[in-house]
Amino acid sequence: MEAQELQHAIMGYLPGYATPRIVCDVPYVGKRWVHQLEDYDRELGISYWTKNYRTGIELEDPEALNRRYPYYDPISTLGETGQKWWSEQA
Repeated sequence: MEAQELQHAIMGYLPGYATPRIVCDVPYVGKRWVHQLEDYDRELGISYWTKNYRTGIELEDPEALNRRYPYYDPISTLGETGQKWWSEQA
C-alpha cells in the first residue's frame, strides 16, 4: 500500500503534531489512518479493516465489532502476479 509506505516514511522526521496522517475511507467502516488496518495482502492488494463502534442498525449484530471489512487497491497499482490473479477472477 503506497499510502502506508508514505506514512511510515514521513514519521520520525517531523514532530508528532506536524506529521500529516493519511486516511483511507473504508466502506462500512469509515475513515481510518492507513496504519490502523487489521491485515494486508500486498500481492492481491486487499486490506482488511475492523470497526470499534456500532451504528444504530448494528446494535443487535453480535459480529459487528469482529467482522473484517475488505478494501481493494486499484488493480493498476499491483504487481504482475496480483494483476494476473485479478484478471483470472473476471
